[in-house]
Amino acid sequence: MKRKLIAICLTLCLTACALGGCQKQSGTPQPASEDAPDEAEAAAPDASVETEADADTQKEYPVIKINYATLSEMADEALVEEEINKIMREKAGAEIDLIPVLGGNYQTTMNLLLTGGDDSLDVFTSFWYTSESNLVANGQVIALDELLDEYGQDLKDLYKGYEDFLYCGKVNGQLYGIPSIGAWCSENFYVVKEDVSNAADIDWSKVNDLDTLTDAMIAMKEASPASYFIPGSTQTYWMPKNIDCLGDNNMFAVLTDPLNSTTVENYYESETFIDFLEHVKIWKEKDLISPDPLSNSNATLVNLQYGITDGTPGFSWDSASNISYIEIQKNLDLTGGAITGSMVTTGNVTDYLWHISAFCKHPEEAMKVLVVMYTDPVVANLLANGIEGRNYVINNDGQMQLPDGVASAADLGWQIGSNTVWPNSTLCLTWDYEAKDLYEKMEEKKNNAAKSLALGFQFDSTNVVDEMTACANVVAQYYLPLMYGEVDIDSTLPIFQQALKDAGIEKIITEKQTQLDKWLAEK
Repeated sequence: MKRKLIAICLTLCLTACALGGCQKQSGTPQPASEDAPDEAEAAAPDASVETEADADTQKEYPVIKINYATLSEMADEALVEEEINKIMREKAGAEIDLIPVLGGNYQTTMNLLLTGGDDSLDVFTSFWYTSESNLVANGQVIALDELLDEYGQDLKDLYKGYEDFLYCGKVNGQLYGIPSIGAWCSENFYVVKEDVSNAADIDWSKVNDLDTLTDAMIAMKEASPASYFIPGSTQTYWMPKNIDCLGDNNMFAVLTDPLNSTTVENYYESETFIDFLEHVKIWKEKDLISPDPLSNSNATLVNLQYGITDGTPGFSWDSASNISYIEIQKNLDLTGGAITGSMVTTGNVTDYLWHISAFCKHPEEAMKVLVVMYTDPVVANLLANGIEGRNYVINNDGQMQLPDGVASAADLGWQIGSNTVWPNSTLCLTWDYEAKDLYEKMEEKKNNAAKSLALGFQFDSTNVVDEMTACANVVAQYYLPLMYGEVDIDSTLPIFQQALKDAGIEKIITEKQTQLDKWLAEK
């Protein structure tokens, strides 16, 4: 690849976590080999003869820039990219340029990559960046409907019977983002080092909510006084998956009981948030939160890996599968379990959305590239797991495992097992630490998960852009100090709530309720 770790990345840090491996439908393509020419042919080649491969590599193709999040430079990126481009040239008439985004300020970097300059992305995932409604309001993405109709029938076929999930990517009736194929459900979980859990004799089958989790963390603290169990960091440790954020990760206007009510509430005045802060008070009092939280920019799993904490909350489509994934990814012995039920919301479906940038100069080729990423099993494996024989090997059971001599995934030149972020995880092979029928289980969990009454609704923030920005600034000032108990919660919470009102949160709530009511009436 044109090696560019993007100067604008600065010191950015990965905030996303990815899940399990992928199911391979066919082998990773290898470089084409040709019979060696005899001496006469080698000495006097016919200059008029040009192989198809030569013509393919000499031809110029539109280059589609695609982002991916990473903790460090991937040494095998150019190799993975070239293997993918062998397929892209044929199927999409284009090449891709994988753009790594490092860092501690992911949003700033993505902002710079979506400003219309020469380094602007063409295709990108908005995971952990911003909501789709913000992308639309900011003019950073284009509508995909016509491109998908013309070039994406194979992609659309993946959503037969699941059209409601595809339509989660619509804003004002137009499709601006395509969800990754996956479980489309999510639950909160807690993961902790196994030896620390065992020292306190924790039975994780009995830990299923914040109250029982608090009891478990206190017991572990008593057994291991030097340990911490909530990672203090500028990367938040908690994204509630038992509410419906209605497309807004800042959670200004949400459904706190999405299975039974469509009344939009101010999350920061809701019983749900106030109850959470009551638990934070206990965690702070019992010294469960790691020190100096606002001076640490590590992602939650990095804190666990580096021993800053011995446990952390998280979220995933399936707790057991994700804990197994983290074990091999971080080379740790872990345990834990789910602390909320599994639910499908628009926000969960759109956690991993793929878009075409408004600054893309080749939108047709960009759509063709997306179609290949969603439908080609070899490309899916290359993106998620790298090159067979180099980044993974296949064992006798037909599953992937680390190559001989490799202790952990951190020693490889490509970030394996990152399939959830990529467009279609279900095309990949499973890892040896995963169930062989992983994708059947994923399908079952998706079909059995509770569904929000607002599933499919996407909020259009155009009418409240100024209020959204003002409220985001308020959240940036107060939210993390409250979540870590770094301020007196009882006196600071009312100040926070009033500041949100002054910034216009009630207008956001009214606008969202109006749009939701209209959407429900038209369903």
